[in-house]
Amino acid sequence: MLENFWYAVELSHEVGTRPTPLRLLGKDYVLYRNSQGQIVALDNQCAHRGASLALGWVEGNCLRCPYHGWSYETDGQCSHIPADAAGTSIPKRARVQSYPVQEKYGLVWVFIGSLDLPADRRPPIPDFPQFEAPVRPATYSRHEFAAHFTRTMENAIDTSHALFMHKGAIGASNAPQNTEIDDYEVTVSDYELAASLPIKVNRLNGVMRFVLQQDDPEAHKSYRFALPNVTYSAVQFGRYKIESIMVHIPVDDETTVVKSVNLRNFLNQVPGLGHWLDGNTAQVGNKIMQEDDVVVKTQVPQVAPYGDMRQELLVASDATLIAYRKLLKRYSVPSVLPEAVLPAQQTAG
Repeated sequence: MLENFWYAVELSHEVGTRPTPLRLLGKDYVLYRNSQGQIVALDNQCAHRGASLALGWVEGNCLRCPYHGWSYETDGQCSHIPADAAGTSIPKRARVQSYPVQEKYGLVWVFIGSLDLPADRRPPIPDFPQFEAPVRPATYSRHEFAAHFTRTMENAIDTSHALFMHKGAIGASNAPQNTEIDDYEVTVSDYELAASLPIKVNRLNGVMRFVLQQDDPEAHKSYRFALPNVTYSAVQFGRYKIESIMVHIPVDDETTVVKSVNLRNFLNQVPGLGHWLDGNTAQVGNKIMQEDDVVVKTQVPQVAPYGDMRQELLVASDATLIAYRKLLKRYSVPSVLPEAVLPAQQTAG
């Protein structure tokens, strides 16, 4: 577990006034919106008898337990025990833990770690300004992997698997030499890494075949990873661009739910076509994750071996994975506080 980070845990539009259960890193939480529309995150077990609060209901700002009706404020303090006589003091222990929450880019972020850590010492939520006010509403994809989240995140920033894994969803190369990955640079900052590579797919499948009249020699794909559980990709063909934020929700050691927020900058003003293209974008995203799932869940060891990279044979094209594992190793050490970061700018590759 990486502590003292903002975890992206859900799509904003999926949280309403009905409690939403969340399982993260083997622990159960509950999310709901209060009367002001703000999202609240609490531990899911009632302080009384341990019942799931996610089975309860929202009353104004409070969440009421379904078992005996105990009511919890947004800070987790119990404010009403129906079985007690009027005027009875509520025990101090009648509370559940609450967690800081932010909404950005259509995602819900929950701070997991030491709640005594001052806000200005918490690592920031990664910056994706283009997702703040998109020209067109985003599309979404979801897939559940039977794999550890370190493996699904590595898959998302792996630069050399697409031409083999995604011939169905994306397309293929015309020649074997087009699968070669030229040396590339990975930029590493405090909590992130980034890289950009040329795209060598020249037999596109799906809608892009009709959007593009010919191959773009400048086509490229950009990758980002942001601690603890976010990856980003942008595929650009000339002026056409598709971007995705993928959040890898670590349910437990064997399960990861990956949800993506997807944007495009083309065909946004064509009546009727935009809606069809939204569906196509989501369909392709789901197909890509299904294709990945077939292999990712077979990897051994189950957890990416960031502690000893000699367990796998990494090569030059794996520069993003090497940088990712170095970041993971640095922040997985319990004694390392968030302010003990890498130099402001490094490169690997």
